[in-house]
Amino acid sequence: MKRTICNSLADKLYSRGFGDRDGKCIELSWVELAYLSEKKILDYDFENVVKEASKEVSNFDILFIVYRDLRERGYVLKDKGEYFMGRKNYLMAFYPLSDLDYFDVNEFIGKQYPLILSIVDFDGEVTYYLVDMVEPKGTYFKNPQEKLNFEIYGKRAFVFSNLQDFENLTYGRNEGSWGHLSLLEIKYLAEKGVVEKSLQVGEIYEIYKDLRERGLIVKSGFKYGTHFRVYENSMEEHSKYLVHMISEKEEIQKISRAVRVAHGVRKTLLLAHNLNGKIVYFSISWIRP
Repeated sequence: MKRTICNSLADKLYSRGFGDRDGKCIELSWVELAYLSEKKILDYDFENVVKEASKEVSNFDILFIVYRDLRERGYVLKDKGEYFMGRKNYLMAFYPLSDLDYFDVNEFIGKQYPLILSIVDFDGEVTYYLVDMVEPKGTYFKNPQEKLNFEIYGKRAFVFSNLQDFENLTYGRNEGSWGHLSLLEIKYLAEKGVVEKSLQVGEIYEIYKDLRERGLIVKSGFKYGTHFRVYENSMEEHSKYLVHMISEKEEIQKISRAVRVAHGVRKTLLLAHNLNGKIVYFSISWIRP
């Protein structure tokens, strides 16, 4: 099927952002050809174009639905194969995915940020998420100075002295005559020399430690459905981040739920991943393009 258009029609289409220029002609991508066929701008049978395109382009259905949606929103797009460069009020890269796909850290680690994930759902509607790679930082580097004596009972460490000091320094929970800390806090304080016994804890500890080393106050994010809620400077202010550890390939559905919660409580969602010993963070938020 011919995707090369020449002469005056080529000039007209190119001026509207379609095709790649080749002398007096332009070369259309499959999504462009399908869109122009659907709109009756080109005299091709739309169904036949879709059939042919699907043979040539993997994920064509998702690419076309996103392309069409963005064009209807007024974007001028350039087809880059696996993504689109789009311009309206700003220039941005749009990466189409299905809601059955995964956010693959290794695939996205080398992208140019920020970018927009463009997710086609079960109903065929498109939801957009603004994604950026960030380096979260805070100003809180205080740690307890006195040694802490504790006993572990199950999954908590119980303490019976220096309670107010530790709670003031953002560790643990003071219950009056006694207090308790998480095992993540105990392991971190052991590395700081505040407690004598270290522990073996899960992979989530590396993210907890990294956040603390960045000067951030780290508390539980369980009531928000995430691993941590994080404060930049003080617990007197509202927490800025919700931080959730993700695997190498994370389900888009899970990310969507986390984004919705963070948006509802006016916090920034950070997806954290341990990439060969380095913790990387992706901020992700809902956007209306």
